[in-house]
Amino acid sequence: MPLRHKIGNRTFRRATPKYRDQTKCKLHAYHLFIEAGIVSQRLLHYLAIASAEINWNCFGSWLRTIRPGIPPSKLPVASALRRHLPGSLLISAKSHIVAKLLAGRQDTNRMQNFGFTT
Repeated sequence: MPLRHKIGNRTFRRATPKYRDQTKCKLHAYHLFIEAGIVSQRLLHYLAIASAEINWNCFGSWLRTIRPGIPPSKLPVASALRRHLPGSLLISAKSHIVAKLLAGRQDTNRMQNFGFTT
């Protein structure tokens, strides 16, 4: 229910049950989005630490301060994943169960954005 211009704060207790359910659903979606972002950032940090040399080798751009002994930040890791994850999923889809699941849900006709042609 939209508020009229002159009405101040609306109490949540007086709202209709449908409005309350919609608000709770929206807040739940916000929380899930934030939690998914936190998990993905933590995964980027883990990949940066666990496989630093692979990330530097797969990073296809220019950085002024590439130091081989130091793990990369989130930018090179995300760039390396963006470049090489679709190809590795297509290659390992026959043997790895997670790759098979993810590759089976992709539309390979639209993978030209990743540099692949079918």
